[in-house]
Amino acid sequence: MATERLLEVAASLAEATAHPDEHGRVRLPVVQPRDAVGLIAMTHAELDAAIERREAAAASENLPIACSRGCSSCCVSPLIVTEGEAIAVAEWLRDPANAAVRSRYEAAYPAWRQALGPLVETAGTATTEAAQRAWAVEAKQRRAMCAFNHEGACTIYPVRPGLCRKAHALFTNAYCGADGGDVKYYNHAETEDTYERQESLRGVLHHALRPGKPIEMLCAAVHRLLAPTIGRNDPCTCGSGKKYKKCCGV
Repeated sequence: MATERLLEVAASLAEATAHPDEHGRVRLPVVQPRDAVGLIAMTHAELDAAIERREAAAASENLPIACSRGCSSCCVSPLIVTEGEAIAVAEWLRDPANAAVRSRYEAAYPAWRQALGPLVETAGTATTEAAQRAWAVEAKQRRAMCAFNHEGACTIYPVRPGLCRKAHALFTNAYCGADGGDVKYYNHAETEDTYERQESLRGVLHHALRPGKPIEMLCAAVHRLLAPTIGRNDPCTCGSGKKYKKCCGV
């Protein structure tokens, strides 16, 4: 029944986007957080299956994928996600079984936030490809380690976003996270096609869950979702010194 419900939600989202009104506007259905978590889990399972086949194909060609536990240079790259994937992480962290992970994340978040400064607030707001590229370059140069990385390992590995799942390097990880490094990748059409095909669902989920709001960096989005109820004029809980409405409440 759970799978049937998720398929119904996905179908209703697709139906809504396929039939805008006479003004070109789309009225999306209400999506509950639990449904968003389920839909994201389905996309991750499909993507993981493709990635497993990618690894097998690379191995058959004697092309070693250099990713392993403790290899976390890519975790300094800016990670922007849609609301569905952020909710999946936040809901996972709300589970009492993951309280220790949540505590480590909350302890690491202020340093991550301070390292990136105003770049956190401008993530996802660029309107041109050149501006997006400039933002990404500056954010990467800050080398702010993801607040979900602890001692070289991803603490949210079971619910990590799709972009993290498909990231990899061939032969060596020496250039990962470096500016201008010559990182080699294995070209696996199925993995890339699967991720790209899922992009429309991630996008429409975002607009259904957070209409009119830009996508955000994962650490900031999860912080917002986990934050206690706070007035828009209260000091932001991230410790920036700004009002909530001017910081994580944007």
